[in-house]
This record gives sequence, C-alpha cells and structure tokens, in this order.
Amino acid sequence: MPLKRPQIAALCLGLLPAVSLFAGQPMQLIGSACAQSTSTTAEDAVQLIRNYYRWINQKKYQGAFNIWEKDVDGNAVNGQSFEKFESGFSDTASVSVEIGAPGEIEGAAGSNYVEIPVVISATSTDGSRQKFAGSYTMRSSNMADDKSWYINSAKVRKVQ
Repeated sequence: MPLKRPQIAALCLGLLPAVSLFAGQPMQLIGSACAQSTSTTAEDAVQLIRNYYRWINQKKYQGAFNIWEKDVDGNAVNGQSFEKFESGFSDTASVSVEIGAPGEIEGAAGSNYVEIPVVISATSTDGSRQKFAGSYTMRSSNMADDKSWYINSAKVRKVQ
C-alpha cells in the first residue's frame, strides 16, 4: 500500500516508525531513509575526506565547503566564507590525497573527534606541483540529530 504525502512527511520527521514488508510480515526498520547520516565510524570520516577532494577536483566547491563545520554566521569554523574558500582554488588544476590510518575516536563534551593524516598533491593551472602534509580533525556531535562527521580543523603544511 503506497504511503500518502502526510505519512511520508511524518516518516521523515521521525513521527512514524519505518516499517518494511518482508515475506508479507511487517518488520521494523532501524532508522529511516529520510534521516540524516549517522556516520559514527572512523572509516565514515575517512570517506568524507575522500569526498572532499573529489568535489574539489570536480570544481564542486559548495559540496566541499559543506563538509566544514559551520559557525552561526554560516562561515566555516576556520573563519572562511564560501567565497574565500572557493577563491582559494582559483589556480588549482587538480588535487589528490593519500589518507593514512585514522586515529582512535575520542569523546569530549558531547562530541566525537578523530584525526586523519593526509598527504596532498596539488597541481596548479600553470603546471607547477606542490605537496602538503598534515591532518584533519573531524568532529561529530553526540547531542544533535545530525551525527555526521564534519571537518573541525586542518593542520596542513607545505613539504618539499
């Protein structure tokens, strides 16, 4: 039986349990397809870093910017506006990232943190190449409905 629009809205808002029919029997589903990501593993955070660089390579800067945790003013927690973030890639032709093994997930004050080491290779539009090394600190909230990982900080420096 198809769901009606009010039922779909209630399901997405978590007001109705998600139920599946398996072999004709109703079965409670864990979570809801409409819910925010509940990324809780270090591998989920690593995948987000992969997505970040994929979006940068595809010039989809809004997607990459959205991975940064935001302040109440809408800027990233590092203080960058979207415009400043996007302009930082104006001379970038491509980037690649090598991701090391993530650290242990640590909890503090309602949040989870994980550090992810990276080595970044960037090629400029003039063909010059640069290499950077460092890490991203990813944060997820235990208190909010959205438990997704976000970039909380980056410690990356140019290397020879």
